Amino acid sequence: MEEYDISIMRAIKYIENGIHGEITLDQIADEAAFSKFHFTRVFKAVTKESINQYIRKRRLTLAAKDLIETEMPINQLALDYGYTTQEAFTRSFKSFTGLSPHSYRKKGSHFHNLYKAELNESALKRTKQHADYPAQIVKMSTFFIAGLKCKEIVDNHQISKLWNRFYDELQEASIDPNTVPCYGYESLDDADVPFYIAAIKVDSLERLPEGWIGVKIPGYKYVSFTLYNDIEQIPYAIEYIYKIQLPAMNLKPDLNFNLEFYDVDYAANDPAYTLKILIPIK
Repeated sequence: MEEYDISIMRAIKYIENGIHGEITLDQIADEAAFSKFHFTRVFKAVTKESINQYIRKRRLTLAAKDLIETEMPINQLALDYGYTTQEAFTRSFKSFTGLSPHSYRKKGSHFHNLYKAELNESALKRTKQHADYPAQIVKMSTFFIAGLKCKEIVDNHQISKLWNRFYDELQEASIDPNTVPCYGYESLDDADVPFYIAAIKVDSLERLPEGWIGVKIPGYKYVSFTLYNDIEQIPYAIEYIYKIQLPAMNLKPDLNFNLEFYDVDYAANDPAYTLKILIPIK
């Protein structure tokens, strides 16, 4: 590993060992053998997030797991993960998952697509050294998709929370999400504002469930890219595809959308699975 990588991994080990206690930036920077000014910039440049964001996501991820896998009181969990009050923990947890700690425990199922895994050497290497994603030109026939539209600002975290709501709706409609392929549709509305739909394939756009949005996917030529199953890295993978891989392949995107494809039985952030990005091309 490079010297910067070694420093970052030392810092990660220090954070993980002290995740239940108070962790200061001075302590982390000392462990990494950097000034805190330079360490914060190195860490964000490499990992695409701040050190505080990483710690917050790791604590909330571990708290979410504890809510389901243990019977520890919520007020004790709050203290255990660095929150001075249960109210502060509840606000942060709801912002992270879309549910209160009590509701999450009652639901009893993990939101794996929101969980932040501990940074390791292989993940660190992937963030720094992009390799081209496997690509294939495909011709697809016309079909229809329908589902829920993201009502918040379209970012990766809000999209993940949208998928969790959509899975709940599928189950309420007696559809097992693990038995149907799913699609993520991203485009611009009439005011050129980005929007995203979490969807499944449907036979037609008539008589959709209340609140669902339907889209006709045109029969067209697409380039399909296979991505690692790392939800947080999807935006950076798409950025790389558009900036580097499409021009290198001499391919020009067409139409006004791209499409994510999640096959049957897909499990978020499970390395045994992959996902696909489909981009219409001229």
